[in-house]
Amino acid sequence: MKVIFVYPKFEKFLESIPELNRELVDHFLGNYTTPPSLGIPILAALTPPEWKMELIDDNNGDFVNFDAEADLVAINCFTPQATRAMELADGYRLAGKQVIMGGFWPSTMPSEALEHCDAINIGDGEPTWPNILSDAANRTLKRKYKGGTRYDLAKLPIPNRNIFYDKGNYDWNEDLVQVARGCTYSCSMCAIPQHAGHRLRLRPVDHIVKEIKTLKNDSVYLADDILFFPGRRIEQWCRELLLALVPLKKKFFVTSSMTLKTDDALLDMIADAGVKSFYCTLNVDPKSVRAIGGDDAARQDLAKLVAKLTERNISFFASFGIGRDWDGPDLADSILDLCNDAGIYTAEFFLFCPYPGSPHWDRLNRQGRILHRDWRKYNGAHVVSRPLNMDPSDLYDMFVRLWREFYAGRQSDKVIEKLEPDTSDENVLRRRLKIGKKDCVD
Repeated sequence: MKVIFVYPKFEKFLESIPELNRELVDHFLGNYTTPPSLGIPILAALTPPEWKMELIDDNNGDFVNFDAEADLVAINCFTPQATRAMELADGYRLAGKQVIMGGFWPSTMPSEALEHCDAINIGDGEPTWPNILSDAANRTLKRKYKGGTRYDLAKLPIPNRNIFYDKGNYDWNEDLVQVARGCTYSCSMCAIPQHAGHRLRLRPVDHIVKEIKTLKNDSVYLADDILFFPGRRIEQWCRELLLALVPLKKKFFVTSSMTLKTDDALLDMIADAGVKSFYCTLNVDPKSVRAIGGDDAARQDLAKLVAKLTERNISFFASFGIGRDWDGPDLADSILDLCNDAGIYTAEFFLFCPYPGSPHWDRLNRQGRILHRDWRKYNGAHVVSRPLNMDPSDLYDMFVRLWREFYAGRQSDKVIEKLEPDTSDENVLRRRLKIGKKDCVD
């Protein structure tokens, strides 16, 4: 028996904007290729030895042969991959293959997904995968498998990354590690609670450490932004995790927002654990909204956070979302001023996107403000819903302006410091040639 895992291509931020892509390709921002998300290597680890496995990383440029031998084709996708995922599913089914889809988008848009595949998995894949393989072997796939949102992460296997470790053309020398699932909050922009549950599931610290010890790369992205949430349970777990990371001598990339605790003791623990880059999403929480809006106290808090991290040799990577209902024409000036005042040297900008499964999607859909369902454009680089206080074209022009003006004159080696991309001459040349930028490598 054989299963083919497929990771569909998706359009990157700056791939959508060729003129910016040419300007910023050497900054390794917005258009780079990374290994597949963890869903595929986790299921690969749960696949019994009697099943042969193959990964087709369409996003990495792997050749897709619809006539390849396979008893099951498993396609994992999130929203920006959905259009391509449906194209691939159609191709494999026309060639007589059984196709199942799973991930964020099939879980939140099951009816549309089922028009293109034999079966879908909704929610966690681990509980249902043995039954899926058994049914595929007997050619009796059910239409829906419901994995739910309660899988015990203490049972989570170490993902089988060997299925992609030997593939080339990845721009990033970093491994992805999942530390939790679900979220107790219900932020309007986020589909995580519907897909992964409203209950926060924390992985045991010793399991996380065991997995990190198996990783190929020295740089590790802790993929969940719950590390610094308030609350006694999460705080205790976070401190235990940080202490356990110290002996591993890895370089960690973490994410959060301005709602995190910023006491010196915690920041010292973060630095001691090996955190080198801190990704902070702004314009999503009340404090960052106030900072962008000009509130002096909130702006000072952001500047202090950036300074404290810099003192500890941790780079601050800001991520600004634009296009919320309260955003107006002066937003770009406010963001650029805030970055200058707070000493922010590395940033990215994205257009808020109403993802299926989020309250934001439900509200805008009810209001008739969804402009189209071309899922390829749901990548943060296109206006896909009608803004409240701006024309869609004006919002898009603001998006391009922010990228261009923020990085005007910035040295790429300073921007990418501690982000750990593959900056070899070979990879830089390949990235330039990919977009037709034939300048010589310095």
